[in-house]
Amino acid sequence: MTLQVLICGNGRRRGTLRRIAIGLAATLIVATIVVSSAGSASSAQRATTDVSVSGGVLRAQPVAAATSPKLKSGDLYVSLGTSIASGYGISVQSTSCGRSSRDYGQLVGQQLHLHLVDVSCGAAVIPNVVDTPQGSNPPQLTLVTPATKLVTVAVGGNDIDYNATAVGCDGSTTCAAPANLAALAATMRTNLKAMIEKIKAAAPSATIVFVTYPREVPAGKNCPALGYTNSAAAVVRSMGQMLENAFVQVVKPLGVIFVDPYVVPGDHTVCAPPPQRWTQGAKYTFGVTGFAHHPTALGHRVMAQMIVKALTKK
Repeated sequence: MTLQVLICGNGRRRGTLRRIAIGLAATLIVATIVVSSAGSASSAQRATTDVSVSGGVLRAQPVAAATSPKLKSGDLYVSLGTSIASGYGISVQSTSCGRSSRDYGQLVGQQLHLHLVDVSCGAAVIPNVVDTPQGSNPPQLTLVTPATKLVTVAVGGNDIDYNATAVGCDGSTTCAAPANLAALAATMRTNLKAMIEKIKAAAPSATIVFVTYPREVPAGKNCPALGYTNSAAAVVRSMGQMLENAFVQVVKPLGVIFVDPYVVPGDHTVCAPPPQRWTQGAKYTFGVTGFAHHPTALGHRVMAQMIVKALTKK
């Protein structure tokens, strides 16, 4: 598989990534943790969290934006989204979508004893979730039925070329955001809202959990492991914040459970010590550390734990 297929599946984006990424691949790590609320977007709009450290492991009690009906063993759970949800590069990989046997959907399903249907797919954009096939894969929402009791979704980055930019800026001295970023962001915001409403319509009794993207570039600093010049780091950082702002402003008010790893305090990017890294930088080894500028196996453990805590809080 190539980056072209998994990160930037839209035909209009393939050429750049083919040149950058043929032969690339990705990996994994393991650990645990959870949520918080703070950041540059209005903190009043975010789910709040009590965070503590015990034995070197971050723990938190998320206060979600929506109530969660009690899930029962065997309930149907559908995981939707992009490579951020699919665990691209983390073993064991399956299908052309780059789905891992240890992505957060798998971990949540195992821990809560749910019947998981994982249709997350690398390179997906919001239309691929809602109504547009992605290659041979049908729209992800077709797998969500009235019997579904839990839906998780992480999507939006590919709609503004965030992932393509993050990877394409590795080692680049001419890194720039897409020229039409404002238009892409406006469309993404509209599509996010419509997507949530369509998920609700498809599964009226389901609990919906929206998962934000973990932070890729730390606030106010750069480091060699990112593979960016300072100006490139600023571009990717700004796009990540734009994406986070959209999630908070558009999705969170829609009555879903909002799990937000982006705002957990501290540095959990590749610039942090290895036991604290939820995302990978420019260098990686397929099947060991996770794909470039994507969540590590530790990051998926973190997101899974955040989801479980949000669903089981008392």
